[in-house]
Amino acid sequence: MNQQANTIIMEMTGTKSEDIRDLRGGHGKIFKRVARIMEKLKEEGETPEDAQPIIVIVRKKSSKKGLLD
Repeated sequence: MNQQANTIIMEMTGTKSEDIRDLRGGHGKIFKRVARIMEKLKEEGETPEDAQPIIVIVRKKSSKKGLLD
């Protein structure tokens, strides 16, 4: 995948289902965190004003072990 000059890819780890649901609604912890990061990057001149964040939620898959594992 080619990244456009105005695209920022963010990886978020350790998220809860409720936080993801809130993000889909345009509010919540993740939404506020992304807004803070974007504002900081723009203030520092690290990214253009029209930058578009792409948020990637990463979850660690829990391993289910049985009695004999």
